[in-house]
Amino acid sequence: MKIPQYTSTTTLMGGMRCRTVFLHSEQSMATDVPQSLGGLGEMPPPGAVLAATLASCMLSMLAFVAKRRGMELKDIRIHSACTEGSQGISGFELDICAPEDTPEEWRNIMQNTVKNCPVANALRPDITKNIRWHFTEV
Repeated sequence: MKIPQYTSTTTLMGGMRCRTVFLHSEQSMATDVPQSLGGLGEMPPPGAVLAATLASCMLSMLAFVAKRRGMELKDIRIHSACTEGSQGISGFELDICAPEDTPEEWRNIMQNTVKNCPVANALRPDITKNIRWHFTEV
């Protein structure tokens, strides 16, 4: 049986800690509820993992587009965080840092690419994604 690429199994490990195994690669990760909500807070909370997943998707899309255009992409990173409201996660703050000497044409391509990553498109439309670009010396 062929395993779909994005298949995982998540198991409650006790308390409020979960362990996820990605079946395709057998890599795993754990999450925990923050202490402020009754968890141990020893592992990243699911919201932080979701913010990191969004950032990873954006960077992966940038790498994909760069490769297709024969361009080298380096020294770029995204700091991500989620914001919460009374109904749970209400948005994401994403600070994207790229080299100051990035050509204007490539800056426009990059800015359009991150807005359309599959993870961003999978989020509810009312979830805000505040994207700030920083073209600075690395």
